[in-house]
Amino acid sequence: MESSQRDRLSVLVEELTTSGQPQLNQDKMKEIKKICKVSNDCLDHVYHSVMSQLSQEHAEVRLSAFQIATELFTRSHHFRMLLVDNFQEFLELTVETDSEQPLPPPKQVARKLRSLAIQTVQSWQASYGTAYKKLALGYHFLKQVKKVDFQDAEARTVAERRRIEERQRRMETIYKERVEAASRDMDGKYYIVFTKSGAEEQLLRRALDLKQSLEAALQKHKELHIDYRTRIRKVMKASSGGEEDSSDDSDDFDEVPEKEGYEPHIPEHLRAEYGLDPSPSTSAFTKNTPAKRPTAPPVSSSSARRLKQLADEVQDPTCAAATLLRLRQNLPPPTDPRYTHYQKAADAPVVPFGLDLYYWGQEQPNAGKIVKSASQHQFWFHAEGDVEVENKELLAESKSRYISFPGRFIPVSHYCRAPLDNGSLCQRQDRLKCPFHGRVIPRDDEGRPIRQEDQLREERRKREQQPDWRDAELMRDIEAATGEDLGSDRVHKKGKGKKKKFPNLSDVKQTANTARSRLEKKVFNKSTVRRVAQVMSKADGRKHEKFSNQFNYALN
Repeated sequence: MESSQRDRLSVLVEELTTSGQPQLNQDKMKEIKKICKVSNDCLDHVYHSVMSQLSQEHAEVRLSAFQIATELFTRSHHFRMLLVDNFQEFLELTVETDSEQPLPPPKQVARKLRSLAIQTVQSWQASYGTAYKKLALGYHFLKQVKKVDFQDAEARTVAERRRIEERQRRMETIYKERVEAASRDMDGKYYIVFTKSGAEEQLLRRALDLKQSLEAALQKHKELHIDYRTRIRKVMKASSGGEEDSSDDSDDFDEVPEKEGYEPHIPEHLRAEYGLDPSPSTSAFTKNTPAKRPTAPPVSSSSARRLKQLADEVQDPTCAAATLLRLRQNLPPPTDPRYTHYQKAADAPVVPFGLDLYYWGQEQPNAGKIVKSASQHQFWFHAEGDVEVENKELLAESKSRYISFPGRFIPVSHYCRAPLDNGSLCQRQDRLKCPFHGRVIPRDDEGRPIRQEDQLREERRKREQQPDWRDAELMRDIEAATGEDLGSDRVHKKGKGKKKKFPNLSDVKQTANTARSRLEKKVFNKSTVRRVAQVMSKADGRKHEKFSNQFNYALN
């Protein structure tokens, strides 16, 4: 076998196994088969290359290498002999017969590789089992020892099936406990579940409020022992005729329903006590006293006596009723501008003010001073020992004032959208100016300024930030004079990152970027472990210095 053929086979195997594709490239596979027909040395080289790729810690590489082995196994007796002689290692790398050597990530590709390998071994046993003894032994080992169910769609082993069943039973137990806990929580709390569902929230809220109010009313009625029978109270009724001036003992009783709560009607003989004007009928009576009243229903003697007394009090200038009447007459009418001024002053809003406005332009006597008592006892210490301490925070609060925003708040709907170093756009919602990128200007989807003046300003700012010696024209002149490459063609270009060796393969490190891995990276960092060790050593040293002479601490 020539060296060119050897190198070409190595390149083809590496390209096929690192492509990251679920299926092989048939053109490259045909080229491998064509070269392998030349001699058995080519098959030996391909076999060793495939086994080397099967040893890689990447499931996609192993899957592609296994597919290459499957293609060559069905076409070459020499390749079958090579593979069957090392069949145990082949099964460990594909079927995961050794539990201490699990298949590498990604897990989904690893499961696919394992299932495909078991199905392929079964088909090889059906076709070549009688001719290759080691192949039959390997199949018997999988079926009898590892208890692989070849009829299962995923071809799981007994241990794996047992683990899956235990996991299912454990999850069923957990789900059952959750259902029971939820049923206990829902007992009496159904409205919380209905509220979370979000259906007919207004009607549900009204129904819940009504239910709570009814329950509260029923509970209150039970506590107050209220019955719903009509209660009758007995009131005293003044007698008519010649017994008007007699005492109240001669009055009889009249049963009337009891009135509870607020009474909208106040009797005439009590209106003066409340500071109210007489009713229109009474005022007409006081103004036209000589005139005869029209025929009216008979009035009780007590009411007539009270009306007469009220009229006499109004006529007497020394009584309070006459004084109130005179003051009401002197009040300005509603159309008076003074009345309007008083009304506006009463309706004007009152803004509270603090000590800063009360002592405006003056020095506050006790601003920021706190009396600090040396003792909090009531009588064992006299007041002369109290010390005044000046609190700077209280002093600042007495001289400062919070003024509320009188306008209407308008939420910010635009974003900064300045390009960041990681390729994304700034999502800050500042009204006028971003603290990191300056004044907020309209930008397109890629972060470039839309207006022409903004574009010119951005270019000018970038030129100002660039040092003078990084000028492209100056660097080209220096390069022409000295013959050295100073990187003038890379002045305004972004540097390239580290190139991946096999970009088509899945990133295993990125797949393992979980919360646990991130915490492990922080917790088990060398500097973190060193700091923790130093703190613990200092704590042990302090304990040893204090308690080294004690038997209990000396042992720990």
